[in-house]
Amino acid sequence: MNNLLYARLAKTNLSKNRQNILPYLLSCIGTVVMFFIMDTLAQGSGFDSMIGKDTILTVMGMGTYIIGLFAVIFLIYSNSFLAKRRKKEFGLFQILGMEKKHLAKILFFESLYLWAASLGIGILLGVLLYRLLFLVLMKLTGLNGTIGFAFSAKAVGSTMLLFGLTFVINFLLSLRQIHVSQPVELLHGGAQGEREPKTKLLTAVLGFMLLGVGYYLALTSQSSMDALDKFFNAIALVMVGTYCLFSAGSIAFLKILKKNKNYYYQTRHFTSISGMLYRMKQNAVGLANICILSTGVLLVISISTCLWTGIEEVTYTRFPHQISIEANSGIMKTVEPVSQKMIEEVKTGIDQHLEEKQLRKKYESDQRYYVMLAVVDRNKVEKTQSDDAAASTLIKIMEESEYNQVTGEQVELEPGQALVFQAKQKNYGYDTIELGNQTYEVKKWNTDKKSYILDEKTQVYETMTVVTRNKEAKEAYAAVQGKEPEGYSWEYALDLIGDAGEQITVGDEIETILTESSFNGWVEVREKERNTVYSLYGSLLFLGVFVGALFLMGAVMIIYYKQVSEGFDDRKRFQIMQKVGMSRKEIRQTIQSQVVTVFFLPLAVAVVHTMVAFPLTRRIMAMLNFPDSNLFLIATAITIAAFAVVYLIVYVLTARAYYKIVE
Repeated sequence: MNNLLYARLAKTNLSKNRQNILPYLLSCIGTVVMFFIMDTLAQGSGFDSMIGKDTILTVMGMGTYIIGLFAVIFLIYSNSFLAKRRKKEFGLFQILGMEKKHLAKILFFESLYLWAASLGIGILLGVLLYRLLFLVLMKLTGLNGTIGFAFSAKAVGSTMLLFGLTFVINFLLSLRQIHVSQPVELLHGGAQGEREPKTKLLTAVLGFMLLGVGYYLALTSQSSMDALDKFFNAIALVMVGTYCLFSAGSIAFLKILKKNKNYYYQTRHFTSISGMLYRMKQNAVGLANICILSTGVLLVISISTCLWTGIEEVTYTRFPHQISIEANSGIMKTVEPVSQKMIEEVKTGIDQHLEEKQLRKKYESDQRYYVMLAVVDRNKVEKTQSDDAAASTLIKIMEESEYNQVTGEQVELEPGQALVFQAKQKNYGYDTIELGNQTYEVKKWNTDKKSYILDEKTQVYETMTVVTRNKEAKEAYAAVQGKEPEGYSWEYALDLIGDAGEQITVGDEIETILTESSFNGWVEVREKERNTVYSLYGSLLFLGVFVGALFLMGAVMIIYYKQVSEGFDDRKRFQIMQKVGMSRKEIRQTIQSQVVTVFFLPLAVAVVHTMVAFPLTRRIMAMLNFPDSNLFLIATAITIAAFAVVYLIVYVLTARAYYKIVE
């Protein structure tokens, strides 16, 4: 046979298997479109000379890697469903006299056709949709870009290479299946279900333990830094635990039900439990994948939409004042120490400039203190070690006179006395505080002026403020750190009676003053940084929706293939049930009970995962300057409700395909 005949046979095979091939081809095209558009955006087409360009390109580049990795894994997984369904077809070809090398050629042309169709249609749709999505991105970021002809040769090359490698891997995996199997095995392979699996008690226990540890990490994070430190460990533990529980825990649960004679020997329970148990090993991986993808959709969409919805609040949380100057000598070891003299020189320069421009101050704040990272255990404060930075607390040690100047109060401390405030607590709960080898009596002091406390919502670490007598502040610092502070940390905030342009001009002049005075600090102007905030969170929303849609597509495709695969497996059992005397109504109720249970179990577990992850993600969002936990809770609830509706629609549509095959 010549190659032309193999090519025609491949075309005929694809046409006859369109029920299975078409969803796979559509998912290939969808991933090609998403990867091509994201990679084109990452190349920077249309972003020239745009403020916030670097932020957008960084996020888009990250999105390219995420989508590329997911595409490879998802398409290889989807191909495994196709391979199982086509075993009988390839076995029949071999029985009719076709050799394995002939089948290899047919598979080659099939893969070539699918690769060409996926790339051709996908890149064409990508070019057409790029202009629309570019406008959406510009709208989200509030920036202005130039829409060019969206055909990036580099993006085309990357797309062809990535999906070419993916199709080669799928081709080799299909080839391996043919070469290691005998014709009779292939002929009956598509109809083979799984044997009733044995109870793997150790795996089930391991799954519960891993899930428990993952949940514990998510629920016990103490600060944003602690949450970030635990985040990926918690994700890994929950993912592995989910796979273990679906593969072993579900089997153990079904066998417990089977041992309950009163429950098991009821018609609808007997058949549904037996059916679910019979194929649970095969179902487990698919159900776990659906669960994990669903969790990904819920988290990604809720986080990205919430950040965008509260973007103005984020801006004002991150930049509470129009202009701010900061210098942290205690934390940034490479920064030159800041002295009182240097601070006064900078303030004098600012006042002179405002006088020249005839601008008036609406608000001014000047805070000077010593700052350090330390480990707090009840009322003991010890020096942070290199391996426990995530569990550290940011401690501000303020002199008595500075406290009085900032708050307008008149505190008089005795030697060995201190005021202690924590952002998490209304009142400090101990009578003493031990700073290293120094013990201070905590003076009870009620105040409603806590503006000097580092707001935990905008900080990576937990925060604490300790106020001592002027002469004891350096000693308190040295008692923990082992040496006196080299200089002050300084926070200066300024609000003007003036428009955005005047604020930016003053900010630029302050930067010049800092440079000329060799002052190692930095200045931030809210109106100047606004574009950066919108660029970051707008592009994160764009990426979040993109990735969420990709995860959703993956979940839908796995659900579809699972329903179709089970439909073919159940068709013969359906006929056997009728022959042994069960009515059509009883059979349909049994199958519906089984399908609904298996179908909605991943959604229920995904919702639990999302709820448990809420405290962890809330703290990470605080690191991104999002302080509104209530808004995040509402956004998460709405996302869960919306996803449940979509999930239900997918169930209805795929259930129709299932019943059509079975009946």
